Formats: sequence, C-alpha cells, structure tokens
Amino acid sequence: MQDWYRLTDFEILSEMGQRIKAFRISKNLTQQSLADHSGLNRGTIRDLENGKPLNVLSLVQVFRSLEMLSRLNDLFPEITPVMAAQQAHRKRVKLSKKE
Repeated sequence: MQDWYRLTDFEILSEMGQRIKAFRISKNLTQQSLADHSGLNRGTIRDLENGKPLNVLSLVQVFRSLEMLSRLNDLFPEITPVMAAQQAHRKRVKLSKKE
C-alpha cells in the first residue's frame, strides 16, 4: 500500500497517472478512445498519465469515462447526521493576533 504522505505533490500526480493508465489499459482502451469518450484531447490524456498537472474537471471527465466515479465515495465519504451533529458541537477557535 502506497504511503502517499512520503511523496511530493508531483510524485503523487505521477503515481495517479500511472494508475489511471494501467486502469485504461485494463479496459482495453487507447488514449485516443478515452479522449474521444471523455471529450478531452489525446494530449490531455497523455499529460494526465505522465503526471502533469491538469484541472479537476478533466479528471472528473476521465473518471466518468473509465466508470470510476463510484470510487469517489472512498475519497469523500458522505457526512452522516451523527457526524454532522458531532461537528455542530465543536466550536472553531479563533487565534488572537499578537501585537
């Protein structure tokens, strides 16, 4: 299991790109076919797979095309009513400015 905290931001992008590429290949898709299906150009797919920064919308389009959107539930779990109630009881602490 990858220890993401040991990686730099650019290493994380590179690892994500490699995993997306492997997933694309496992679905027997070319970069061009993924680009066509996602509405992006092949260069954007290539850049993503090579770990170059891109906008979040492009990533969502790729996830949708690869049928990976359900995996976002693991990244962003829903806030349950119990969790919301627990958070409501917490008060934010405002730090005082030192003069």
